[in-house]
Amino acid sequence: MHESPRLLGAGVHTAGPGKDFPSHAHTSWELVYYVRGRITCPVGDETYAATPGTVLLTPPRTWHAERSRTGYANRFLQVDAATGWPWPRVCFDDGERSLGRVFDAIVRESAQPGDDSDRLTALLLGELDLLLRRTASAAPVTAGEQLVAQAERIFEDRFAAGVRIGEVAAELGISPSGLRALFARLRGTSPRAVLQSIKLRHALGYIRNSTLPLQAIAELTGYDSVSHLSRHVKAATGSPPGALRTTD
Repeated sequence: MHESPRLLGAGVHTAGPGKDFPSHAHTSWELVYYVRGRITCPVGDETYAATPGTVLLTPPRTWHAERSRTGYANRFLQVDAATGWPWPRVCFDDGERSLGRVFDAIVRESAQPGDDSDRLTALLLGELDLLLRRTASAAPVTAGEQLVAQAERIFEDRFAAGVRIGEVAAELGISPSGLRALFARLRGTSPRAVLQSIKLRHALGYIRNSTLPLQAIAELTGYDSVSHLSRHVKAATGSPPGALRTTD
């Protein structure tokens, strides 16, 4: 056994509604990050309800399964670490997808290795280890905070597809008014305002760092039209999109 965690394997798993993954166990840790769907997960003597942003960490030789309620997708890592490694059994990502981004990067490196992949993967796994240790010592996350963070992750993942607040609320099992109330209490703003800020952030990135036409940027960032994009950009920055283009 190693003094620090070592990656054994990584990948992506998707399944449709009712397509359960049978009970099984590994000789290593299994770390699973759920990116879509609602899943019931028996792990040892506990049962967890997983939704987007949930991370389940199963120690070696612990029986576990996945019961698909809506269809789901996850990122999984097989990690060599001591059975008593100081990780939580379940934790939840934050609104910035701090954990999800590291899972995604490790899976990408595993799927498309380069000359320096071993070194990069070790660094990423070290970052993930520290993040998980931090969540283990943090105060418990309330149900409301978990729902708001899950909504923020969905906004970040699907802003370009024209995602609607009502659709997100339904996916999370809460009413639109309930979701708005949670955002007002925990973020001091509305879910629509958070979604718009995500779209604007990505649009400004394209405007400042690419030569893409505004029509293409509007389509990539979920705006209905160039005029819609331009209004939001000018309201936020005081300048039209063209004035924000970098010049040599």
